Order: sequence, then structure tokens, then C-alpha cells
Amino acid sequence: MTRKGTVIVTLLLVILGTSMHFVHHLPFFNHYWGYVFPVKESVMAHMKMVFYPMLLLSLCLVVCRRDIREIGAPVLGGLAVMPLIIIAFFAYWVFVRRELLPVDIVIYIVCMTGAIHLAKRWRLSPFVQQHWRLWIILILSCIAAIGTLTYHSPDWIVFADLG
Repeated sequence: MTRKGTVIVTLLLVILGTSMHFVHHLPFFNHYWGYVFPVKESVMAHMKMVFYPMLLLSLCLVVCRRDIREIGAPVLGGLAVMPLIIIAFFAYWVFVRRELLPVDIVIYIVCMTGAIHLAKRWRLSPFVQQHWRLWIILILSCIAAIGTLTYHSPDWIVFADLG
């Protein structure tokens, strides 16, 4: 992918992920939409906003390039930056004890940019390409875990409504 293509994909995924955050305010939103879209202001919501756009990128690459081996790198890139979301959030939460929207936005953009960079870097890795079946199992496991944790989360600050 060219530099221009990378910038365009990054912008589109940042816009998609950011817009996901506001779907729960729409009148057609119901319980089932919450398995994909954030339902509250939490660290977990920001992790969903990285995972699902990167999953969409994976699926688009598989379809456009007609190669199932493309499925792993974007999802792995998204999963790799999720700890950064948690670390960055708690780094400023310790000091201010509340959510700061501008900081959250910067963290999100940095994480999405990092995820796309990692995906681009790992895309041609023989390890990533050879183990595409494992990535499909990982994707399905993550979808199940994220969906379950949306409505049945432990009483941890990562899942708490901070808004």
C-alpha cells in the first residue's frame, strides 16, 4: 500500500471508529447493536473502536485481494495496541481522576495509526500469513469476549462507565 493509501485508510478507520462511539445515541440502537458498538464511556469502548474497524480492514483486504492470508495482520495490529489504550488512559487518569475528551481522542488516533502501521508491517510476515486459521479462531474468540464483556463485565475500572 502506498503512503497515500495508508493515510486514506487511516483517516477512514479513525472516522469510522470515532463514529462508532455515538451509535448508542441513535433511536434504532438496541441491545444487540451493543455487542459491536460502545454502550458507555469506558476504556473497553475505546478498545472496541480499534478492534472492529481493524476487523473490517481485515475483511476488506481478504475480499479485495482474494487471499484469506490477509486476515491476520490488521486484527493483530489492533490487538497489539489495546494495552497502549489502557496504559495511556491510566497514565492520565491517575492525575486528573476524570475523562478528558481531547486526550481520549489523541490516544485513539495514535493507537489507530499504530495499529495500521503494525498491520502494514506484519502483512507480509510468513508467520502471519501461514497461520491464518489461528487468526480466524482468535478473531472469533475476541468477538465472543468483547460481546460478553459488553453486558457482563467484571467490576473493573477498564469496564466502568467514566462518562
